[in-house]
Amino acid sequence: MAKPDKQPKFGANPPGTTTPVVREHCFEDGHPLAWRFGQVDKAGPFAWDIHPFDKFHEVVHKLIEFEDKNWNEITANGSHPIETSQLSTQARSRLIEIERDDLDYLLSLRLSGPNRVWCVKTGHIIRPLWWDENHQVYPVKKDPADRKKEKRRKK
Repeated sequence: MAKPDKQPKFGANPPGTTTPVVREHCFEDGHPLAWRFGQVDKAGPFAWDIHPFDKFHEVVHKLIEFEDKNWNEITANGSHPIETSQLSTQARSRLIEIERDDLDYLLSLRLSGPNRVWCVKTGHIIRPLWWDENHQVYPVKKDPADRKKEKRRKK
């Protein structure tokens, strides 16, 4: 007995046609941003311990907004990798304590003002590590993104 013809899968294209691949929000490895929270630091000076709940909610929503951006858009708003050798003494000590001192750099995601989420980036996978509410992991007198905003206001 002959098998019935296979039915096309739902949403399949007619033979001989293709669907354009949209990659506008993809990273260098061709995939969209993906979060992995399993390695957050739960103790220490930069613990992923955001209070009050309203602040936690705000941080999570800002991280969700990153999902609609490509790498160039993310870095254009003040987020950037920082070599771990440039971090504060306290941050470098904490990396040793949590046995992550093998990292060459961390990604600083700028949320607003001094608020930063420090992450480990591997391709399109971003693993939040620390919450840095007061820019203490990599203290600078003034963030370059803030300086740009200040220049625009003066014009």
